[in-house]
Amino acid sequence: MIADVAAADTKIRILLEAERLFRVYGYSKTTVADIADACGMSPSNVYRFFASKGEINEAICERILAEKERRLRMISVSNASAADRITAMIEDAHRYTLETMLDDRKVHEMVVVALAEQWSVIEEHLERMTGMMEETIRHGVANGEFRKVEPAVMARCLLASIAALTHPTMVAQCATMENRASSGEMAAFILLALKA
Repeated sequence: MIADVAAADTKIRILLEAERLFRVYGYSKTTVADIADACGMSPSNVYRFFASKGEINEAICERILAEKERRLRMISVSNASAADRITAMIEDAHRYTLETMLDDRKVHEMVVVALAEQWSVIEEHLERMTGMMEETIRHGVANGEFRKVEPAVMARCLLASIAALTHPTMVAQCATMENRASSGEMAAFILLALKA
């Protein structure tokens, strides 16, 4: 039991130091040896907990995405109308992408690597996001706020339509475009497709 706690603490310490180094020097310039040195241990000890630097990055990305999901889950279960919840989720997802993944270019690099590697953590995140949207749409249909639609299909379409607002690479590439839709405009557009 004590060994399990110590191992969990060591793993958390490795992740915290790795994230700190990734934020300071960038993912590509940080080595496992750098992470080990920051933790006061040997690289082989880091490898006891993580098979590669990529696996460390995946765990960090999972934590970042879990925070995004936590924020959106709070919105999705609120007492607001389904339309207001969808609008708030779209706006918050966009804001979180800007604040967490773009304002800090080093974090953006970590996320781009995760997307390029097509880690399961990304796919699982998208499934949970779709589930939250589907649940909210289903509620809106049930209470007559939205027209009768297939919630699962509409949730997938909703996520695809807001990719330019939530996908870190697309947000970065579109950041300087003057004619792009805002998160509020996209939410209004999506609600037009859903409204009864």
